[in-house]
Amino acid sequence: MLGSIIGLLILIGVESHEIASHQMARVLPEERLGSACPVELNYGPQCICDFWSYETYNIYCNASSPAELDTIQQTFDQTPIVGHYEVKISLTAPMSIPANMFSSKTAAFITFECRGDGVKLGTIDPQAFIASAGKTSAFQIMSCDLTEFDFAFLAQLRVLETIRIADCTLTTMARMPLMPHMRMIELYSPTGLREWYDPAQTPFLDTIIINAAKDTDQDTMETIVDTLLYYTNSLLRLYLVNLGLTRIPPTTRNFTSLNTIDFSENQISTLPSGSLAFTSTLNSLWLGNMPLQNIEPDAFQGNYRAALVYMVFGKLTTFPRETYELLLEQMIYASGSIDIYGNPIVCDDCHLGWLINEKRYLLTRVSGTCANGTSFDQLDSQAYDTRCQKSIGLFTKASSLLVILVLLLHLL
Repeated sequence: MLGSIIGLLILIGVESHEIASHQMARVLPEERLGSACPVELNYGPQCICDFWSYETYNIYCNASSPAELDTIQQTFDQTPIVGHYEVKISLTAPMSIPANMFSSKTAAFITFECRGDGVKLGTIDPQAFIASAGKTSAFQIMSCDLTEFDFAFLAQLRVLETIRIADCTLTTMARMPLMPHMRMIELYSPTGLREWYDPAQTPFLDTIIINAAKDTDQDTMETIVDTLLYYTNSLLRLYLVNLGLTRIPPTTRNFTSLNTIDFSENQISTLPSGSLAFTSTLNSLWLGNMPLQNIEPDAFQGNYRAALVYMVFGKLTTFPRETYELLLEQMIYASGSIDIYGNPIVCDDCHLGWLINEKRYLLTRVSGTCANGTSFDQLDSQAYDTRCQKSIGLFTKASSLLVILVLLLHLL
């Protein structure tokens, strides 16, 4: 009898443990990147704590209701750890963020993630992170509906340098407060972007990344780039990646301090003359992974002496002298180079003769392969010259025969 009772108690205990474990699995985040924090640092039931070296603490929380958000707030109030590196809160239902969300605690990097279709991030109280105002340098929002979202709360974060918005519905960024410390804005896969904010609100911005915007057409992107002319003399890095662009936005040529420009993964097939006539001194220009098949003479204009020009995995079939010779001549005196790896360059004709034979020294500034996989610098100069001379001889002979034929026809 006693054994049966003990067995029953054990069974109940096991079932209770399984139920509790299931509930914890429901509310706790999935990520665990570092080691578990010491057991005395209990961030449950809504959060887990990861511990990294140099006393770095990352906290990951889930909330499906305002009540659970209150629990998270109480957790931060009770923890003895004041400074955290990252705090990430995942929301599975629409809700607003109250004042003093982290109590008196701080985080260098704050992330809010929405899980589920159309979860809307509500109003974030202007005092939500007031204790962290002098510590938070990066803020991220992921997978949320930010339609008509008010970014005014960011004004409290007086040392904020980076905003990252990923996979969000974001039609306008107009409600952006003054943030003099802001240096970088990153937009990854925004849906419906139509309007930028007043650039004067982030007067010292030096890096802008817009990647894979959905439902944003060429004209809208060009209007946004026009807005960015506020940073004509200060913007250093501009990434306009995977936006469906079919041409280079002309305004990009007006920025005088840009050192990095990225147009990768767009739908540009032709670069007309002057389209890459930048007024700044470039360090890198990215034109890879798109259907680029034609670059007109004088497309590249400006100072490319130290520029790394990446045109990898395109559809270029030729490397003509009139397009590249002057560009490479610039680069030979500095550290610039051209990378056209992965393009189906035809090397069994004679159009590369100027590079392989006449100006082979420029090959040190080109990383390219033929359609058959042969590297440019492996092309044999003598064999190439012999083949081309033979082709020239055949062409000359054919031309002579044609002239004779024309004369005979004229005499007849």
